[in-house]
Amino acid sequence: MQQMWSDIDAYIESHLIPEDPILTQTLKNTDEKGFPDHLAVAANQGMLLQMLLQMNKCKRVLELGTFAAYSTMWLARGLPEDGYILTIEGRDTHAALGQENIDNAKLPQTIELKVGRAANILRALPEDFEKFDFIFIDADKQSYPEYLELSLKLSHSGTIIVLDNVIRAGDIMDPENKKPSIEGIRDMYKLMQNHPQLLCSTALQTVGSKGHDGFAIAIVK
Repeated sequence: MQQMWSDIDAYIESHLIPEDPILTQTLKNTDEKGFPDHLAVAANQGMLLQMLLQMNKCKRVLELGTFAAYSTMWLARGLPEDGYILTIEGRDTHAALGQENIDNAKLPQTIELKVGRAANILRALPEDFEKFDFIFIDADKQSYPEYLELSLKLSHSGTIIVLDNVIRAGDIMDPENKKPSIEGIRDMYKLMQNHPQLLCSTALQTVGSKGHDGFAIAIVK
């Protein structure tokens, strides 16, 4: 099944995802530095993020989990030239690669990469820090509940929050699986259920070149 999923993703990308030299350069540099591409979103998923930003005329984006900044590039594509992205990465080696790819891209949008534990960085932001229109969470899964609550403090009515990797090939359904990452995702679902600050939320399973996983999406009330 995995080969078919990957082939279908390639088919979709060949028809619907235009080639972009910046995205190509980012993937090439990531590969040449010896980092695996499975940590980045697929191109068709990146286009979904871009479209969500464009549909909602977003200007300010928060990203938790930069890795090589491939998803950052997709987020930037959805913003006007005066858009702003704050992207946070916990691993020094990933942050260095991400910053290099951001610098190479020379995008007009302002992209600020901070290194450290996302929760600490978010708590250290000033009280009057301008709220975000779109938040993409793709970091350590055991911290998803904490990241969601912190994201809500940095949101306004209508902010869109997208959390990646919330299906994990069905592992969330296995009661014997007590991994911190899986427990974190389960706790995220419980938190999102009837959350007083969320207008609505859902999750979508995805299959493709990245395997069987999915997104959770919420709109702030």
